Amino acid sequence: MGPSQRPTRSRAGTPPLPQGAAARGGEHHPWRRRLTRLWRLLVVSGGAVGLAWVLVEKSWWLETPDQVVVHGASRQEHGELLAAASALRLPTPLLAVDPRAVQQDLQRLVSPTVHAQVRRTLAPPQVVVSLENRAAQAWARRSLGDRVEHGLLDHRFNWAGFDPQQQPDHAPVVRNHILVLADFWGPELPGILTQLFSGLERLETSAHTVRITADGHLVLGTYGTLGEVRLGRPDRLSRKLVVMDHLHAHLEKGGPPFPYAYIDLHDPDQPQLGLSQDQDQ
Repeated sequence: MGPSQRPTRSRAGTPPLPQGAAARGGEHHPWRRRLTRLWRLLVVSGGAVGLAWVLVEKSWWLETPDQVVVHGASRQEHGELLAAASALRLPTPLLAVDPRAVQQDLQRLVSPTVHAQVRRTLAPPQVVVSLENRAAQAWARRSLGDRVEHGLLDHRFNWAGFDPQQQPDHAPVVRNHILVLADFWGPELPGILTQLFSGLERLETSAHTVRITADGHLVLGTYGTLGEVRLGRPDRLSRKLVVMDHLHAHLEKGGPPFPYAYIDLHDPDQPQLGLSQDQDQ
């Protein structure tokens, strides 16, 4: 070895890690990331719950009657409805108000021809009630077993209980001056009455009563010479009404009017006229 040459010494680096240590150290990073994400989720969730609590407990509350807006009612009626509505008691959290329960409660308090809609608004916190007065189709009376009920037929000819003596301050608007007398009530009657009243509106014959017998037959009480018109079952109803109106016009113009006991239109192609007892004599 020459004088200019020095012995070389290998550089001592960091001692090598035991086999598998590096792999174990890398395994800790996914767990750290998962813990960090979980912590962030807990912080965000806690903040959301706290904000919801603040809004519900401090902001979204109904405290004064002015926060219940009623469209379609006077100031006095507003106070009366609010005082009588058991489903809406102040103060109360806005989110605790059930619009469907309030609607059913108000529907019971107002006239059966008044339709109520209820909704909540968050900004500002309010309950908004809209009352729409829909005219009833006719007064009605029905027999159910051993009792008789008085009521109305609403705009769709559904039964609506109403007693003028118990609800004198909620007089409804009634379109037709016809009393419907029903010996029973079934789900098919609103459709039948819709067709019947639609046909009567186009005729010259004026009716004052519609009777629905227990076996489902229709009997009209009319003004003029026809008297009682027995339509029978509601099949071929349009044809029966046309024949009835033709007979009305013919008998009114054919001579001095005299009352008939009844007109039978079970078969509209073969109408039968029944004379009153005075005419039989």
